[in-house]
Amino acid sequence: MTVIRSIVLIIVISALVACGSTPEKQNQTTTPVTAVNEVVDPYKDSQFYLKQASNTDRKSDQQSFLILATKSAIQEKKPLLFIESILSNIDVQDRHSVMLDIELAKALLYTGNTESAEIVVQRLQQGSISPRFAITMRVLDAQLQSIQENHLGVVKSLFQLQSLYENQISTSDQILVNNLIWKHILKVPYQTLTRFRTDFGTSSEAWIDLANIIGQYISDPVALPSQLDRWQRIYPNTVTLEELPLQVQQLLVVEPYKPTTIGLLLPLSGKLSKLAITIRDGFISAKPFDSLTTIHVLDTSLLTLEEIDAKITERGIDFIVGPLEKDTVSSFQQSKVISTIPRLNLNIPEIVPTQYDNTPDSYYYSLAPEDEIEQAIDLFLEREVKTPAVIFADNTLGKRLFERFNSAWFEATGKQAESIAFRNRSKLGEAVQQLLDVDASQARINEMKKLFGSRLETEARSRADIDAVYVIANSQQTRLIKPFFDVNISAFGKRLPIFASSRSYVVDESVQQKRDLNGMMFTEMPWLIKNTEPQLHDLYAKIGEQQTQSKKLFAFGYDAYNLIFALKQLKILPSQSLNGLTGMLSVKDNLTIKRQLSWSRYVQGKIIVQPEQNK
Repeated sequence: MTVIRSIVLIIVISALVACGSTPEKQNQTTTPVTAVNEVVDPYKDSQFYLKQASNTDRKSDQQSFLILATKSAIQEKKPLLFIESILSNIDVQDRHSVMLDIELAKALLYTGNTESAEIVVQRLQQGSISPRFAITMRVLDAQLQSIQENHLGVVKSLFQLQSLYENQISTSDQILVNNLIWKHILKVPYQTLTRFRTDFGTSSEAWIDLANIIGQYISDPVALPSQLDRWQRIYPNTVTLEELPLQVQQLLVVEPYKPTTIGLLLPLSGKLSKLAITIRDGFISAKPFDSLTTIHVLDTSLLTLEEIDAKITERGIDFIVGPLEKDTVSSFQQSKVISTIPRLNLNIPEIVPTQYDNTPDSYYYSLAPEDEIEQAIDLFLEREVKTPAVIFADNTLGKRLFERFNSAWFEATGKQAESIAFRNRSKLGEAVQQLLDVDASQARINEMKKLFGSRLETEARSRADIDAVYVIANSQQTRLIKPFFDVNISAFGKRLPIFASSRSYVVDESVQQKRDLNGMMFTEMPWLIKNTEPQLHDLYAKIGEQQTQSKKLFAFGYDAYNLIFALKQLKILPSQSLNGLTGMLSVKDNLTIKRQLSWSRYVQGKIIVQPEQNK
């Protein structure tokens, strides 16, 4: 009776939802209950099947009608909550016909209930299945692998499906297959994909070539359209345009930015002049020698907005990079001249871009340390860290970054992070002991000695629940913090993994300085850690200071130039990134640039770059 009451409630809710639209003329006579196999009809709606389920006391029939109701509800594009409410009355452990179990698995995957869908799919795989369900079963298995982010497994199984059942896959299944391939193929190394060329036929070749074109030419505004056009001519009948994923369709018609005259807006005089000049040098260094693009550098400290507008118009500037200061970014949004020109702002204003009329061609790029906080949270979740602790400098930046860490951790886990702030170097030891509860343990030991005498052999214990530490401090502070953790972990506890941001690292560290941080992991720009771009390092050595902040700003300017030609493509492909000096650069929904830095570890006086995690 409980199930029937639930079904009746679903019918009532559905009726209320439908009240906003003009009802179709209904036959007012009560629909008699009939056998399940007599009512499997593509023209019956979810309401029909729900009424059938409510009018029968036989559980197997109820379950069957409910499964058919979910199938119709999905086709009718009913709200997700409505579909989930129907599924909540279906026992996934019950065995149904193959057809009904397949529809149940589809509905569970549609609502994101992976665990229950896996139960149904495994049950289907264990039984004897008619060949007519072979394609559907393979697609279901690929969907499960997709949710588990098994990128290689999805691509391989779908290539095999297309090879075995060429011209037998329905249009709706083919669209689903193409979307699944596209979702995962760009995350599989190209060297791995090439092994499939001879295994799975022309269709796989088309996808492999497309993945190679995206990976190789995404930032080339001339070659990318040419290569995509060539791809269409080579494979005109392999993948039809209508069956291609929306992102691919958009890529085939996109026109990348190809500016002839770039305006670089920087505060070249005043307190920020040294920073601005370094950014300018990096930006100009990125321009190829044979490029016909002209760069005009405008000083935002000396020129008014009206004067800048006039120079932009006079010089025919068709792309703007800058300004650098947050307030200037906000004020320049009001310019009728600047707002009509595509631009890459070199800071993110206090007001999030999506909160005001942000034009489609206004992007935001900065070296904000918040990117590293998000990356640390992702790593902790991946490593299944349960109780992280954060130690941070008690200043404006330290508090801001800790608040960002804490809010992101709470959003992901529903828990607050353990934390302690330190005011100065002399308080670092106390801060670490307080964080680990070593001071409380020592106080208990002192009380014990008062009762049993000073000869009592004891050792202070640190708390055992903390399983990772994140340090928000500069390089000098980090070098003092790390040893305190090493000596305050009791003999009964495991050594705590310690992580830090790029603020903990400086170029040209001595071997001994690196030894002091042995075992610690940190994020940093690839250019400062990896032995890449040797010619660029040589160029920088001639024009810049061998100082950490200067090298970062030079790389910031260098990447800003290269980003121009990839922005539109990255906007279409948010999962893709440009391999820059400052990190792996991608475009988020609000048109801000996200930086993914390299994780590195101090190991016996050396810095070892950690391999990327690929599934």
